[in-house]
Amino acid sequence: MTDMWLEEGNEIYRRGGCGCLVGIGFDFILAYGLHRLYKRALRSAINIENVQKYSIDRELSKKLEDAPYSVIPYGCIEGVIYPAGATLKSNFNLEKEGVMQHTSLVEHKSRRVQGIWSDVKNVIRDTLEMIPFYLVPHGEGLHTTKVLVTEPNSAHHIDEELSVTHENFIQTPSDIIKKGMELISGEVHKGYQETEKMLLVGRHLMAIGKLVKEGEEIKMMPPSSDFRYILSQKTKDELVRLHRNKATIYKVLVGVLGVAGATLICVLVYRYYKKIKNYKDEQRRKEEFQRLRDREEQRRARIAHRRNPETLLSNTNSDTSDNDWDQSKCVVCLTNEREVVLLNCGHVCVCGDCAFALPEPKKCPVCRERVERFVTTFTP
Repeated sequence: MTDMWLEEGNEIYRRGGCGCLVGIGFDFILAYGLHRLYKRALRSAINIENVQKYSIDRELSKKLEDAPYSVIPYGCIEGVIYPAGATLKSNFNLEKEGVMQHTSLVEHKSRRVQGIWSDVKNVIRDTLEMIPFYLVPHGEGLHTTKVLVTEPNSAHHIDEELSVTHENFIQTPSDIIKKGMELISGEVHKGYQETEKMLLVGRHLMAIGKLVKEGEEIKMMPPSSDFRYILSQKTKDELVRLHRNKATIYKVLVGVLGVAGATLICVLVYRYYKKIKNYKDEQRRKEEFQRLRDREEQRRARIAHRRNPETLLSNTNSDTSDNDWDQSKCVVCLTNEREVVLLNCGHVCVCGDCAFALPEPKKCPVCRERVERFVTTFTP
């Protein structure tokens, strides 16, 4: 039985079972990763939906004083961006001021790899500058209560909340000779993409994180690892809807991968079951064939025993019998007699041992037609 399992394992490996196992493993890993993303997106949507919203006023300061350690683990506030010091000026429009500034310079070029052209981006400069800033209530001249936003760069997808203040593509000057040299070398320079993004002063911003009161100052800072630090210009309902949509997409992908993985498992199990069934059927046919062979040999031995040796044929007839005997030999091993009929072609050309030993898919040695099955036959 152990040999059977080893033989079947090797057969499955050779016939593509290893590919199925690799596919199942890859499918499981990908589904597990997407499931974690789904749980994270759903948890974020639930946390944002259930987070308590506070107004930036004296009531917030009082609630923090009454809270344990003057900390609200996860809270939501909305206000207007107000700089804590000198603002950052746009490099291209001095009228625009902000508290965060992200500038980048990216080189664009095409590269030929094995005859296929593909676009390549090379980041030459990527800088992020920021200054401390507050969130203050809307429409107040004197900001008696304000919240200092700390570590804004660690907020979730903060780059998406920056407004584009400048974007320009600088095309690389070239002539016919330079173009030709670039085509020959396999690398064509297209130009440079210059981009500036800023978090502008006076914009509405919602912050979700940990609220802390230190002395007379209220701070918004990143929460524990179980929650996301969010700075966004979207509303609370928009964020909940966004995260739920992401969770739905991840859930659908996990379902698709689950169906694909289950299909691969079913294919592998069916293939393995079929191999074992074929193995058992072949063993049964071998045993049956061996019984028939033993019975035929006993029958021939009895007939030979009954014959009188003195009544044997002459030498000439003996030669003819030898030729007939040679013609009844297996065309593969040339030793045993032909013992099976190959179907559907009907040729009687191999012995039982060679019939079982034919490589898969079994083909007739005479006409090369595929062997669907074979039955035993013995010449008298």
